[in-house]
This record gives sequence, structure tokens and C-alpha cells, in this order.
Amino acid sequence: MRYYVKDSTLVIEGNFEAVSTGLNGGRARVNYLFNKQVPRTFNPPDPQEFMKEEALKLGLEAANFGLLTAVKMEYLQVIEDDYLTAFITAGVSNGSEFRAKIGTINIILISKARLSETALLGAIITATEAKGLALLEKGYTFLGTNTDAVIVAFEIDSKPDPKSEEKQEIPYAGSSTDFGKKITEAVIRGVKAGLELRGE
Repeated sequence: MRYYVKDSTLVIEGNFEAVSTGLNGGRARVNYLFNKQVPRTFNPPDPQEFMKEEALKLGLEAANFGLLTAVKMEYLQVIEDDYLTAFITAGVSNGSEFRAKIGTINIILISKARLSETALLGAIITATEAKGLALLEKGYTFLGTNTDAVIVAFEIDSKPDPKSEEKQEIPYAGSSTDFGKKITEAVIRGVKAGLELRGE
């Protein structure tokens, strides 16, 4: 895996099996994941087509999943553990449908260890629970914004190794599992730090 910021966009390169709750999401094998900063006034007529066009502008012609955020990339949080990397952009200015300003909490989780089908999907739940907990601990009365999204991926090239605990396929991602605890810690840390940098 390799990542960089280009044209106000976080780009993550690799060979991934991934699930995404974002625009043009679903489940697929992808070579790129990206999180693009857009203006607060962002309102394209066709958001899905916009995503495709932006991917091409970035040179991401291979399969990809993308997310959109109004949060500047200077506030990006990258939390790395032994086999989990979390990329988080956090803004909460639209925590309520009655607020006009745009804010989003986007979470991208990448595991070096292979994930079972259950763990791949379960990680979305654990990340969402952790995001909500971080907001409550920050004193907010809502659990997210109306545009939040999550991508969970693992590197396909990671081969299971029964002799190595870190290289075994991870079966579950609930908050009480080791993997779930890593997700929870990374997301809480990343969301809180990102919001604090924005003064939120």
C-alpha cells in the first residue's frame, strides 16, 4: 500500500478487496481508494458521474472507490498500527439536517491482514460505533452527519499464515475482538484529533 495527497485528494494505491458505503460504493476488488476535498457549496447535478470524472482527472483509471469531503486535507488523520491503518477526515458542521453548512466524517480502514466476509462488513459497524462514541465524548448530541461514509479494505496480497497471529485471516471485527479494539481506538483518536484541529 502507498498513499499520497494530490489535488486536495487523498489517494491510496494497492491491490484491495474492499467495501464502501460511499457514492459508487458496494464491494469490489479495487486498485485505488480516494477521499476528495470539495467546496462547501458542492452540489453537482449527478454526484456519481462527478466521482467517475474526478477519478479520471486523478489518473485513477483502474477500479476504485471514492469518498467526498469538505474537510481540508491538512486536517487528515492517519493512524497506523501493526496491521491496521485508518485515514480519517472529520467535520461536523452538518450534524443536524437543519444546519446549512457541510461537514462529513469519512473513515477509510486498511488491513494488512486478510479479512473474512464477516469481518469486512462488521468493521463498518465497529467504525460507526466508534465514531458515535467519539462525538459523544466530545460533547455532541448526535452520532454523525448526514454524509458520513466508510471504506474497509484489506490487501489481497496478504497471505494467511497459520503460524503468525498477525497474518491469519481475521474472522470477526466486533468491538470486543482484537481487530475491533484496534478499529475503535484508531477511529476515536482520529475523529477527535481531526475535529480539534478544525476547532470543532
